[in-house]
Amino acid sequence: MYRRWFFASLFGIAALAAAASVWSPGAAPRRNVILLTVESTRFDMVRPEIAPHVFEAAQQALRFQRHRAISAWTAPNAVALLTGLDAYEQGIHAAGDTVPRDRELPLQALSRQGWRVAGLQAFMHIEQFQHLGLLVEPAGAPLPWLAGRVLDRQPFFLWHHYLETHLPYAPDPAFAPDWRKLLPPGDAAAEARIQAVNTQPSIPAGSVDFQASDRAAIVALHEATWRQFDAWFVQFWQFFQASGLAQNTILVLTADHGEEHLERGLVGHASTTHRGQLHEEIVRLPLFVWLPPELAQPPRDLVQPTDHRAVMPSLMAWLGQAKLPPPLLDAATKPWRALTSLAGFAEPDPKQVREFIAARIEGDWKRIERRVDGVVVEAELFHLPDDPGERRNLAMAQPEVAARLALPMQQDFETRRVDRREVAAAAAGPVPHWRQPSGSRALRFADIAEGVKLAWSGDPAGRYVLEYEAGEGGALSLKGRLDVDGLEKDFGRIDETYWRNYVLPYGRVRLRIGLAGRDDAWSEWIEVRALP
Repeated sequence: MYRRWFFASLFGIAALAAAASVWSPGAAPRRNVILLTVESTRFDMVRPEIAPHVFEAAQQALRFQRHRAISAWTAPNAVALLTGLDAYEQGIHAAGDTVPRDRELPLQALSRQGWRVAGLQAFMHIEQFQHLGLLVEPAGAPLPWLAGRVLDRQPFFLWHHYLETHLPYAPDPAFAPDWRKLLPPGDAAAEARIQAVNTQPSIPAGSVDFQASDRAAIVALHEATWRQFDAWFVQFWQFFQASGLAQNTILVLTADHGEEHLERGLVGHASTTHRGQLHEEIVRLPLFVWLPPELAQPPRDLVQPTDHRAVMPSLMAWLGQAKLPPPLLDAATKPWRALTSLAGFAEPDPKQVREFIAARIEGDWKRIERRVDGVVVEAELFHLPDDPGERRNLAMAQPEVAARLALPMQQDFETRRVDRREVAAAAAGPVPHWRQPSGSRALRFADIAEGVKLAWSGDPAGRYVLEYEAGEGGALSLKGRLDVDGLEKDFGRIDETYWRNYVLPYGRVRLRIGLAGRDDAWSEWIEVRALP
């Protein structure tokens, strides 16, 4: 009953808003942007039989057929979409990395000119998304927030990231396939392997001995998560149309990166396999762009190569903030290049990443390199039209082509930005102490359903560092730091799916708060245990 009432209320708001003028009389029209990214989505997963509602809506969109990511994990790809900077320029290769605090970025410019630039999800507080100009609001679901923007008529840029397509592939029962029927009958070992895919948010290389016969069940489970996204998209699309947002809002739908389904023996991507790679199953992605009628771009398929670097400059052009034509529509594209650390967010030593995978495409040729301590230790060359699955390494058979791509790759790597981890000036003041929570405790989802807020004692104008460690060690463990100004950190609401799939598996989180730039001014550690 509540769910029906809630959506009826939203659509009532949408109807009222659509009946009113979107802008005040005489005001110049200012367009909005909704950037909708879907986690871990391959280009070949997004088909009409999997996502019929997305494909129906896409008949009104620009449909990009050769779009690629620029890395093998979420953060650098999301930052590329929000800034136009690729992994070489950002310097984001592990937990703790950020873009420079003093760099001028597009979202900052939009915010200064009156756009409300927002993300709504708790994970957007992590280090990699700081200094972008993104205000993380504790709102949770996007539709109520969008309804508010329709009524207050303030132009906005919203980034929403749909997470439920990430490992574990655990679709709701209404969408779940009977994956056991896709395995050899009575094979208990095969069932245990697929249970890992169904329950674990990370499956590092070597932790599960997958077999080729597992692939059908793995694909069925992952595609079921996209069927579930398609059902979510129905409600989003209906609101988008009924509210009048479609008349003055640019909507972008893409993915952060793709996903391996045993092509190289693993399931996942860099942060979940800890063995990143840049083959097409990881970097080839869907991209749909819906433009408001006044921009007069007919819906069509576009076959020129594009990548995440071109999205933000194109948005700025469509918003009237750049004089150059939208790069997404430019057939004369720059060579594609990509870079990833081996384990992404799960790098064991984030301050000293030793191993990278790099890739470059020129024309029909793609070169992939593995570097350890800056030295190329392995190189592959593929002719994509003849070998889209990248199975035949032609580096030895085509040395001239291999050398031609190797030179700019060497130059790119040598000039890449390395995040030097800005050292904050030492702050004066007493050691902070926890106020909320006041000490270690165990929590269930019901305890945090209304939001997660941390608070501590100290100078309200002070700068602090929040340090966290999640997990019991081993494969499921994370650690990092967040810069915080003031005496609290509001992470907003966490939905139950996120709690079940990305908090419970880690079991516990340890936290301490300290004064920025001081090693002698830390609070005690507190431990929060997550209970089913």
